[in-house]
Amino acid sequence: MEKRILDTDTNVCYFSRELSTDFRGLNIVIRIANSGVAVEFLDGTRDIWCRDYMPIQIAEDTYVGYEYTPDYLDTPYYLASQTNPARIYRLLGLDVRQSGIILDGGNVVKTSKGIIMVDKVFEENYHIPKKTLISRLEKYFDGEIIFLPWDKEEKYGHADGIVREISNGRVLMTNYHQYDREFADKFMKILSQHFDVEVLDYKVKKPCKYNWCYINFLRIGNKVFIPQLRWEDYSGPKQADCPPEGNCYKDKSKWFDSHIEEDNLALTQFRKLMPQCEIIPVSCPRIVEVGGALNCISWNIKR
Repeated sequence: MEKRILDTDTNVCYFSRELSTDFRGLNIVIRIANSGVAVEFLDGTRDIWCRDYMPIQIAEDTYVGYEYTPDYLDTPYYLASQTNPARIYRLLGLDVRQSGIILDGGNVVKTSKGIIMVDKVFEENYHIPKKTLISRLEKYFDGEIIFLPWDKEEKYGHADGIVREISNGRVLMTNYHQYDREFADKFMKILSQHFDVEVLDYKVKKPCKYNWCYINFLRIGNKVFIPQLRWEDYSGPKQADCPPEGNCYKDKSKWFDSHIEEDNLALTQFRKLMPQCEIIPVSCPRIVEVGGALNCISWNIKR
């Protein structure tokens, strides 16, 4: 097997075509494209969260697929908007190795030392003996799987909301200690056996309830796009008019216009921790409000 493709190796970023139909989503795409990244759209999608259903690139011509039937897609609304990944594979002409494992891409964090996953994968695949499942995961992902315990208060069980690798053998953990100290300590104990661990922290008087979002950054090569909770329009004067009725950005929450202290604190920490990278803030408050951020809405690969 070739060297595992990591975010540092990627050079193109895909977004769901659905994202481009909304001004708030198109605003994000404009920001990333204007930063010099090759951007393309995925056709055949039914929702914007393409990280969850697109295959995992292991090597340049090796993609691992999975059964995208996580238990949180258990309501008529989610089922009606569920994307069929096989349709997108065909449109892209991808040759995907199907693992047959129930999984979603938000729970796959690739690192130089293996794959980090939340152990919710065992509950999703209760029909497969644990040892067999681990063996299959290691085979398909060509490396060790590092499991973190599932905090069931967080229904998605996604590793990309907890930790990301920021350099070889060094990971960054979100500010989990400000939400649940017990789980933060569990994560630290496991991760520190494999990596040097840094931790995000925000010392503010009035914490924003969405300050978990910064760990869900998007990295393409040495460009690192950091979610921001304040609203900023990147479309420019010629494109500033609202698109068709219903898609215009309308602020219904006062905090979107207010100063979010954590935005600048996050940027300062990322710039200190990743001095070799270009750190680029990207306004995405409405995306964060509905449960995800930049990594969730993107699929970056090496091509």
